[in-house]
Amino acid sequence: MPNPSFVIPLFLQSAVLPFGVTLALLFALRRHAAVSVIALCAGFIAAYFAILHAQWSAVPHQSLDWVPAIALLGTLGAVAIERSRHAGIRVMARFALSLLAAAAVGWFGLEGLGLAKVALAAVLTAALVCAAWTYLGDAAQYRPAPSLSMMVVAGGAGLALLLDSSQAIGQLSGALASCLAAGLAFNFRRVRAWFSDAAAGVAVLLLGVLLMNAYLYAGFSLAYVALLVAGLLADPLVHAFNRWRARCGGAGSWFTATVLAAIPVLCTIGLAIKAAQDAGGY
Repeated sequence: MPNPSFVIPLFLQSAVLPFGVTLALLFALRRHAAVSVIALCAGFIAAYFAILHAQWSAVPHQSLDWVPAIALLGTLGAVAIERSRHAGIRVMARFALSLLAAAAVGWFGLEGLGLAKVALAAVLTAALVCAAWTYLGDAAQYRPAPSLSMMVVAGGAGLALLLDSSQAIGQLSGALASCLAAGLAFNFRRVRAWFSDAAAGVAVLLLGVLLMNAYLYAGFSLAYVALLVAGLLADPLVHAFNRWRARCGGAGSWFTATVLAAIPVLCTIGLAIKAAQDAGGY
């Protein structure tokens, strides 16, 4: 039986606080054009300082110290990118912003891990974040499935990280899932405007930064990362299939995409549990 003195603070920091802050700002700023990205960023940063307040340094000494700055600068950059009318410029700007964030994460690993490994991880992270942002940023504005998929993947990553690698990164990933859950709850009865392009982009950027942190510094398996990335592919595959069948959406579209996204996530959690049991942790 888990110790309540451990579980309750973890739940408050990673779930209740980010959900409450995000939802409160969504209501307070509901007429603001950038409400969803502002609320998501604020909810995540509030959770970050609740989780890592004693460890954070304004002058970064470890990769996680960069996360609040990445969230803030990512939010400003995502809002600016969203306002651009040229698709090519938007894609290049997304990649540049993602590469800058990934480079910040990898900076502290250059000496111990080597330039080649860090550079490869940064470029792959930037490319995957840019690709996911380009698709999900548009799709999340009109349908709940992309945001649901991101929430499932972020929440599953958080649980897997708690079990296998890093409590701090796991809590931050869970906090991101809670922010997404607040946005979905706020928009539950709306037909459109589930998330702005900027909000979806910041969510993907933060998820990519956290997974890169976990892979480089916490020993999080590359296979786990691949399974979680596969979870994000569920919505585009289901949506393409629905369009091919000339149904484009429908009552079961979001449910099917969410279930498919959950399959690789549940596999990741199962593998993390088995690894913890083999190590004698459970």
